[in-house]
Amino acid sequence: MSYLSYLTSQLHEKKQQLIRLKNAHTSVNQLQGEFLRHQPSINQPELTSSTWQGALARKFIEVREDVLLSYRDISQTQMDTAIMSIEDKISSIRSQIQSLEISIVNEQERIERELRREEGL
Repeated sequence: MSYLSYLTSQLHEKKQQLIRLKNAHTSVNQLQGEFLRHQPSINQPELTSSTWQGALARKFIEVREDVLLSYRDISQTQMDTAIMSIEDKISSIRSQIQSLEISIVNEQERIERELRREEGL
């Protein structure tokens, strides 16, 4: 396989990776939105002193608060971290694609120079 073929296959692979990363980015953003939309359901049904009270009610409320904290951690901190990681990788892949495109142009020009030199002999 020639160097130009190698570069071209690498470019194709990076473009495919970019497509997959963009799809993952969209999916995680959608999931985060869905997660945030459903967060209020953690507090359902609302508990009042007339519906439930006592030690079990307090324990249930404590568990519910723990679930809410975990839910917020997942929906905000962890998903934000995942989104930023994907965005960083997208940026890196774009840079790699740009570098490969430059390398391909340089290699094509090198090949053309060699061909012209051979034709001149």
